[in-house]
Amino acid sequence: MGQLFLFYKMEEKRNIKSYTYSDLEDILVDAGFPKFRAEQLFREIYLSNRSNFDEVSMINKELRQFLKDNFEYDAFKDVKKQVSVDGSVKFLFKLHDGNRIESVYMPWQNDDEDKPERTTICVSSQVGCGLDCKFCATGTLGLTRNLSTEEIVDQVLVAERYLEHPITNIVFMGMGEPLLNFNSVIRSIEILSDKELTKIRRKKITVSTSGVIPRIPKLTQLDPPVKLALSLHATTNGVRDKIVPLNEKSNISELMNKIENYYRETKLPITYEYIPFDGLNDTIEDAKRLAKIAKRVPSRVNIIPFNDISFTNPTGISAELKASPSERISEFANEIRMFGGTVTVRDTFGKDIDAACGQLALSNRDENV
Repeated sequence: MGQLFLFYKMEEKRNIKSYTYSDLEDILVDAGFPKFRAEQLFREIYLSNRSNFDEVSMINKELRQFLKDNFEYDAFKDVKKQVSVDGSVKFLFKLHDGNRIESVYMPWQNDDEDKPERTTICVSSQVGCGLDCKFCATGTLGLTRNLSTEEIVDQVLVAERYLEHPITNIVFMGMGEPLLNFNSVIRSIEILSDKELTKIRRKKITVSTSGVIPRIPKLTQLDPPVKLALSLHATTNGVRDKIVPLNEKSNISELMNKIENYYRETKLPITYEYIPFDGLNDTIEDAKRLAKIAKRVPSRVNIIPFNDISFTNPTGISAELKASPSERISEFANEIRMFGGTVTVRDTFGKDIDAACGQLALSNRDENV
């Protein structure tokens, strides 16, 4: 049976990490290999995190040659990294077409020594972004293209090999709007959280959106579901229209209805991401409205300090945005709590490196990595 692979040739040489577990079963069986080889291969790639086909020890010579003849293994041409004093690591991946994307590893220390450390990677879903949020460096790049499944998956695997320990949490909060690359994002989630692997549980995966309303109900099709985060950043349509232009195609009320329906379908708490800007969206009235939004279904407000994007030479309202002072951020969080909302104030990782999303990609745009 194993000799049949000599007569089997894939029509197109694709990356092995673009295939789900069931895909690999079908491919290997069609090529004449036993079905159990798919499980061995899947575990070697994702759990053992091998660097190439030659390191996959559980397969025989014939299968290894078949894989080399028919599949690519690496999604990236090269990798560059910056390491911060706080333990975070920013990765810059050079794709095979010369484009660059970023991922950020964030170590969260637990106060309870009996609980394992939570290690999170923030992954990108697009090269650049077309939504033009006024506080985001990535938006100044514009949208080049969507990432393929393997380009999303390999962000996690390559980071794990560099770090020499597993990632426990994935957040789709990097470059790009995940729901505008829906198919590749969903497929990458299915691969990394496949039930045969138990590599990463779905409830440890969060997809963040700026509010692509038609795609939010489609996200409930994942079974089991993933967590949903909304980049809100304003409590009135007037302010949100200015800093999140996507809001002009809908409104906060319509967006909240879709978000709340997502909770009812999945029973997973919602996260609202909120960057306070001095004098724009950090008033006590904003705190009251934000708490009201957060109480509609079980949810949490994540307050995120603003990463300066002056290096992009911003114009218009982007040039006017100033981070709320740290004292005001603390007061704002307490006001939200006073009105009944649950809130967490996040630290900014990588203050001593290119912290802003898109900053490292911008600084290397015209260089060879």
